Amino acid sequence: MSPLYAPLAAGAEDDGLSPLLPEELTVSTVAARAVGTGHHMLKVEGYSRLKRMHGDNGRSLQSDEFRAGGHTWKILCYLDGAPKKDAGFISLYLATAGSVDVHAEVEFELVDHRGTPLAWWWRPYRMRMPANPFRAGKSWGIAKFISAEALERSRFLRGDCFAVRCKVTVVEERGAAAAEEVQAEDMERMGMVCLCKDGSCNKLHRARPAETFTEAFDRLCLSIR
Repeated sequence: MSPLYAPLAAGAEDDGLSPLLPEELTVSTVAARAVGTGHHMLKVEGYSRLKRMHGDNGRSLQSDEFRAGGHTWKILCYLDGAPKKDAGFISLYLATAGSVDVHAEVEFELVDHRGTPLAWWWRPYRMRMPANPFRAGKSWGIAKFISAEALERSRFLRGDCFAVRCKVTVVEERGAAAAEEVQAEDMERMGMVCLCKDGSCNKLHRARPAETFTEAFDRLCLSIR
C-alpha cells in the first residue's frame, strides 16, 4: 500500500464492526512512445531551373535516403503539387525506403538562410503531422505546404535556393509491463480513497501528513482565542 494512504485507526474492531477488508488495485499501461528522432535537410538549388524541368504537376524531386529512428526514409518535393488539384503549391511528402511498416510523426519546416533559428511564435511555414502508418511504396505529407508565389517572394528563397528541414519521430506501441507499480494518483482515479473523517469507515484514507510548526502555532492561537 502506498504510504500516502492508510485506514483510519479509530477502532473499527472496538466498535464491533467487521474487520478492515483489503482492497487491491493493479495497473497496466499500454502506450505509444517515441523511440527515435532524426533530422534531414533537403536543399533545392537552382529553383527556377528545376521548376521548368520538374514543374509538371505530379513530378517530384527526391532527397537522398537518410536514417531516422532506426529506419530509412526519403523526402519527395513537388514544385507544382502532387495531385492536379494542388497545382501552384509546393508539396512535401515523406516515404519509407524500407520494407518494414512503421508509425512516425513528421514535421516540415522552411529553413532561414541566415542560419538563425526563428522565434517559436513566428514559424509560418512549419507544419506537423501526427503519427501515421508508413508502408513500402506509400507516403504521407502536406499537399499545400506553401504556394509557389508565396515562396518566390519570401525570405526563404535566396539566390534561387531554398531548404526544408524534416524531423522524423518514430513511434512504437509498448505493451503492458509486468508487475507495474501502482501510483498514488491511480488509487484516486479509481475512487478507492475516501476523504471522510469518520473513524468507523473501513475505506482507504489519505494519510494525514505530519503537522508543521506553522500549523501547530496557528492551531494554538485559535485555541487561545
